[in-house]
Amino acid sequence: MPVRRRLLFVALMLCVIGACVELGGAVTWRVMTGEWFSWSAAAGMRDLASGNFDGANAPDAAQQQAAQQAAAQQAANAGRVVNPFLGYVYTYASKHVSGFEISNHGFVDVDSPLQTRRDDRYVVAVIGGSVALQLGLYAGDVLVAELQKSAALHGKQVQIVRMGLGGWKQPQQLFAMQLAWLRGGEFDAVINLDGFNEVAMVAQNVQSGVPAWFPRGWGRLMDHRPSREQLLRLGRLALLLDQRVAAAESAASVAWSPTLQALWLTRDRRMVSELGELRKVIANDDATVGPAAIGPGLEGRDTEASRRDMVDLWRRASMELRALCDQHGARYFHFLQPNQYVPGAKVMLAEEILVAVEEQGGPGSMRQAVLHGYPLLQAAGRELVASGIDFTDLTMVYRDHQEPLYVDKCCHVGKRGNEILATSIASHIRAKLDLDGFVAERLFASVATLQIDSPMATVPLGVVAVDAAGREVDVSAKGFGTEFVVEPAGSLVVDDNGEVRSIRRGDSQVRVTYGGREVLVPVVASWPDDLAVADGRSVDGGDVPALRLLAGETATFGCVGVPAVGFRILAASSRPLPVELAPGDAFGVTTKILSGTASSLTAHMVAPTAPGAPLFLRLYIVNAVGKVAATSNLLVVTRD
Repeated sequence: MPVRRRLLFVALMLCVIGACVELGGAVTWRVMTGEWFSWSAAAGMRDLASGNFDGANAPDAAQQQAAQQAAAQQAANAGRVVNPFLGYVYTYASKHVSGFEISNHGFVDVDSPLQTRRDDRYVVAVIGGSVALQLGLYAGDVLVAELQKSAALHGKQVQIVRMGLGGWKQPQQLFAMQLAWLRGGEFDAVINLDGFNEVAMVAQNVQSGVPAWFPRGWGRLMDHRPSREQLLRLGRLALLLDQRVAAAESAASVAWSPTLQALWLTRDRRMVSELGELRKVIANDDATVGPAAIGPGLEGRDTEASRRDMVDLWRRASMELRALCDQHGARYFHFLQPNQYVPGAKVMLAEEILVAVEEQGGPGSMRQAVLHGYPLLQAAGRELVASGIDFTDLTMVYRDHQEPLYVDKCCHVGKRGNEILATSIASHIRAKLDLDGFVAERLFASVATLQIDSPMATVPLGVVAVDAAGREVDVSAKGFGTEFVVEPAGSLVVDDNGEVRSIRRGDSQVRVTYGGREVLVPVVASWPDDLAVADGRSVDGGDVPALRLLAGETATFGCVGVPAVGFRILAASSRPLPVELAPGDAFGVTTKILSGTASSLTAHMVAPTAPGAPLFLRLYIVNAVGKVAATSNLLVVTRD
């Protein structure tokens, strides 16, 4: 073979090998992040790693050194700064780790918390710890939209004021509202979502000799004489932060390569894990606590006694908040936040357990704090209700949701979990605003029989309560106190707004109860054995792959119009598959990677389904850089 041809052959083989390597990098990125590789996604990851949220120019060496020192101190105190009245707030005029703005009041909000009432708006303060904060950040739009449905708020714009901060516990919420009103703020309603921190954040203070009711980690905030070991940890933290930024900048210079981006992301995640462990050790280090940190001390109380005291303080702080709201003409709504360790609170599959449940639940763990503390909170909540406080226990809000919601082993949920929480809270508030004094005399459904003609359809149940005067109110949402029992169990899913989706064909019914009244709603679910939904797409305007069931075979599928790029993934699930999978959609999805470049293919896919339950299938075509180039139609196969 001539030398020139040999060189061309070698060059071609190198190109093929390089393409395979990059394809492998794109697949690795998908496995690590749950989404296909894209240049913008990689850039966003690098910006997050380097802290460059706003794309600002790189600082000079002196600025970098100052920033590193500040970052180390912030990490030691979780970004908190001491506030003379509230214990702590977040570092003023900066950005929260999530990238959201922090106001000059230290809250994660663009606007000042000092809002004023107007006839055309309804101002709602949301207070509590990090769960309350994330409710406002990730589902504030849902909370607003659901509250806008209230007849009492017709013509008003609902405005949410975020006044919750990570780690806050009573009496910080009480003091925050007192200070806001003292400084001229005006509110129509206050939503207090708390409880977890009051019982879970006790041990950290107690082990340093600091009273449980002092702000979380108060000894660390007031520690101006760290030990030699702590100084070494802070130095190591600053070095790691610097190395992480440098690694992200190096990765930016080879941004063209999915493989090198995946390798960088692997290293970055190891560094994030090391940073997390180091921050935990720093936070739990025995601080040099002086009189300002200890105050009156523990006064002979251990962790359990301190937890009981905190629950009693929590109860009394809620009563003070109610009195404060009454004084200023505002409505007060108190909610006990959900948690995964409350027995029976949520059904969890293996994927969620891995992310959200501690393997060990020994003394001092979140699990034990909840198991010991939540019964005390629930008992105190019953006392609040008896004293006239509008208190609602939300520990069972996720009971009927099998899909993964929790994102850590503490207490936090993702966007979907926050949306469910917002819907439930808003429904409860709407019930109080619109149904004060309403007593249901009878209950009826808007349809005699609910007909569901598609396994993708979500159909509103439409439950209406009627009082003695003939006034009708739609009480379909669970937040109104309406309960839905599916018979037989597992045949239907009823969401928090009372909308129904069938998960198998056949007859069933929903038993609905509200205000001591009950109505039975028959449900008939029927659809063809095979359905092809024409919702496929092609990014570049080419052919849309057409997925079909091959005649006579229930597990063999054919597809035509398949682009000859990248690789093909056949996905099957017991729930509808979107046109493009998001990270959270990967739970419960069976996939098979198919080889070849032909425009038509045949594949065999067996996925477990119960009789009458639909199986959803879709073919995803992914190009060499990990982006979805085309998606087939959704195919639904059902067999009794």
